[in-house]
Amino acid sequence: MRRPSPTRRGPGSERGQSLLLLPAGFLILLLLGSLVLEAAALHLHQRQLDDLADSIASDASAVGFDIETFRTTGEVEIDPVVANSVLQPAVDISLLDDATGSVRVLPGDPPSVEVELAVEHEYIIGRSLLGGVSKTLTAVGTAELVLGGP
Repeated sequence: MRRPSPTRRGPGSERGQSLLLLPAGFLILLLLGSLVLEAAALHLHQRQLDDLADSIASDASAVGFDIETFRTTGEVEIDPVVANSVLQPAVDISLLDDATGSVRVLPGDPPSVEVELAVEHEYIIGRSLLGGVSKTLTAVGTAELVLGGP
């Protein structure tokens, strides 16, 4: 009987080569999964901040309505001091209690309130991947004071 030469490959000699690709594929899958998780957390944090800014603006325009000016002159105005007093209690009871911001009353017809908020989003997994520890997120919410009725 003749023996096969050592340089000649027979069927099944490539078995196990795909096994070497498994660790590389697993690392790529882990990397992509962590980036997706980080992007989802960042998006959720931004949406929460946008909703909080809009909510505070709406509350500040309603609470800041200057009823005394309206009764005496008939003009619709927002008291800046009262409108600004809504900011900190609303931030304190929210999920974003480390947010900072400001309330600005914009005169006009109708008057409006603009709320600017900022919060520091700390990365969960992406610290080494994205090259930083955190990112500052900002949001602006506006609301107009419109009187309704007959």
